[in-house]
Order: sequence, then structure tokens, then C-alpha cells
Amino acid sequence: MITQFVAPWLGQGVSVTSTALAWVAFAAAMVMLLPLAQLDVEGERADAAVLLAAVFPFAAIFGQSVALALFFAAALAAFNNVRRQRWIVGGICGGVAAASIPTGVFILPALAWIGFRDRSTRTMPIIAALLLTIAGCAACLSYAYYVGGPPGGWIVAARAWGLQIAQAPWVPLVRLFTATLPATEMMSGAVAFIALAAVPLVWWRLNGGYAIYMLAMLGLPLMSGHYDSLGRMCALLFPLFVLAATIRSRVVVMLLAVTSAMFYAIALAL
Repeated sequence: MITQFVAPWLGQGVSVTSTALAWVAFAAAMVMLLPLAQLDVEGERADAAVLLAAVFPFAAIFGQSVALALFFAAALAAFNNVRRQRWIVGGICGGVAAASIPTGVFILPALAWIGFRDRSTRTMPIIAALLLTIAGCAACLSYAYYVGGPPGGWIVAARAWGLQIAQAPWVPLVRLFTATLPATEMMSGAVAFIALAAVPLVWWRLNGGYAIYMLAMLGLPLMSGHYDSLGRMCALLFPLFVLAATIRSRVVVMLLAVTSAMFYAIALAL
């Protein structure tokens, strides 16, 4: 919808406009990631979170999908504002995130955890923020109904996004060690394995809401039976990059960034 609205103003085709908007949204996401990382990481070391997010092997997906880039920017803004107790702004950003992609509503339990764990704030502002996020999800479903028609159209759209339960969540992880997979599937499964292994550390060192967000975003891709959705979902797991930025050794952080950039190039080639 945004692309079709902006394209006539730019005087470009839908493809060029979509790519431009996607990278603008991703740039905005990186701008939002910095102050969010600074809530947990000291000083200039927060820059490392932005660097690692930008060179993540599957970050190229943000240049191909306006929806994912917009979700990432809105979700980061939502978490940043909610953690700073700016509830209404956080709720509006959460609503934009929930309206961007079908799985966007999965940020709701994470925002709720962060809000209700803050005992210094009254309940009503938190509930208002969560209702605004739910309103974004309702807008997404309403548009899907408008485009896809009756519920049967939703089912077709959901399958296209990988929103289906085809297997137990541990199956793709087990297959990493028991089956011979194509290179792209191996990379997707490996980063998902690393993300899941990092969840306890995210809970302990950063924020319980971040850990809930990671589990919620990975749940459906793990059960969908499609490895390609795992890689792009892992690109949305910003707590992983913030956690890496807490490493005090700059040599280790730079080694992570260089290694990630190398796999970024491999992912593009594949």
C-alpha cells in the first residue's frame, strides 16, 4: 500500500520504489536500534549492535521487503518507547509493527511483560499501549480480508508467509545434525540454533521481554517446515545483536562482525 502510494510521487516504478522504501525503513531501524541498545550496553559499545545487525547474513532481506523493514523499524521504536515509559507512543509503534506483517502481533506478549514488570507505572497506560498494538493487528487482518476475501483467502495467504504448523519445533534443529541440507537451509538452521541457545542469556543479561520476543518470533517458522523463513526471522531478533555488543573484547566483536559479513556475502551469492 505504501509503495503504491509513494511511487507516483517519486515518478518511479513499483519495483524501484519498493526497494528504496525498504532501505529507508531499514536505515530508520538502525537509527532506532542505537538508543535501544544504549539502555543495556555502555557508551560506544552500543554501536556494535548496529554494526552486527547491518551485516547479519540474512539482513539483505530488508532490502527486498518493505513489510519486514517497516516491521523492524516499528518494533524497535515500540520497545524503545515502552522501556522508556512512553506508553502511548510505544503502543502506536507497536500497532504499526503488528499491521506490517502477519506475525507482527507476536511482539504483544513481550511488550506486556516489559510493561507489567515496571511497578512504577499505573496499569491503564500499559493497557492502552497494548490495545493500540492489538488495533494494528486488527487492521492487518481487515486488510487481509479485503484482499483475500473470505477466511479461505486468509489460509492461502498464511501458507504463503509460512504461517502453518507442519512439524514439531525441534525437527529443523535435529535435521541440522542428522540430514544433508542445502547450504542456504544449513545457514538458516544454524542461525536459528544459535538464537535459541542465546535466549537464556538474553533473559539473564538483558530483559525477559526480549527473550519472550525471540521465542515468539521463532515459534511459527520452526514449525512451518520451511527453512527460508528461519533466516529472515532471525534477522529480526535484535536482542541477539545487543547481547553480542555486551562482549567487552573489541577483538571478539570485530571478529563476529567480519565473520557475519563473510556469510552475508555467501548468502547473497546463494
